[in-house]
Amino acid sequence: MNVHLTGTVQRNRKGLPRELSKKLKLKLHDVLAYATKTVMMLVWFDKCPVYMLTTYHDASTQTVQRRVKGGTESISKPTFILDYSPKMGAVARADHMCTSYSFSRMSIKWRHKTFYWLIEVSVVNSFILYDINQSQSGGKQISHLQYRYRKKLVEQLVGDVRNQKKKRGRPSSLDKSERLDKQQHWVGRLEGDKTKDCAVCSNRMVKCERKKTVFYCKTCSKNPGLHPVECFQRYHTLADYKMKPANA
Repeated sequence: MNVHLTGTVQRNRKGLPRELSKKLKLKLHDVLAYATKTVMMLVWFDKCPVYMLTTYHDASTQTVQRRVKGGTESISKPTFILDYSPKMGAVARADHMCTSYSFSRMSIKWRHKTFYWLIEVSVVNSFILYDINQSQSGGKQISHLQYRYRKKLVEQLVGDVRNQKKKRGRPSSLDKSERLDKQQHWVGRLEGDKTKDCAVCSNRMVKCERKKTVFYCKTCSKNPGLHPVECFQRYHTLADYKMKPANA
């Protein structure tokens, strides 16, 4: 019994022609083929190079119609790919969907790659189940791209985890009311060798004007670093508490 093997392949696989490791200069819809007695390697350039490997097909092409924005166009497409596309298995389709809109990141640690790949597979599987459910219930179906980039899906994957970024700009009105509430504010001391920039007299934007302190306000929610007495008093009594640099 003869077994015919057909499928896509990456160009850097061992045993493939060395010419493929270089940048190929192909025009749109050009076909390039390498063959041995049993195996043929075919490259077809569409939007990007498509690399195929087969033990059955030849390098012949057929003219087919393809839908484009505003109508259709005639293109020359290898018979190899026309035969493969409708018959490729579920594994090939799943791999294609996982890599179409991939969010994985490069990493030298294999466990990171495994983690990202499991997330990719989970998203694809959930999309397939969602698509089946929408079809059976008569609901509105959406594309794979729309599904992956819906805010609801992202929120369900991320949960309550957020990156706490320091906000720039003027302090909020809540911060101002907290500072000037005329209530008792208590001084705290940082543990060990830790320090903070003084919120009143420190200025990183001016050379030699960065001033550190081991004291902070325990009452304010942001726990700003403050030198005792003068800086502490200015911060809790003045709307414009920031000191101007001495060399300003």
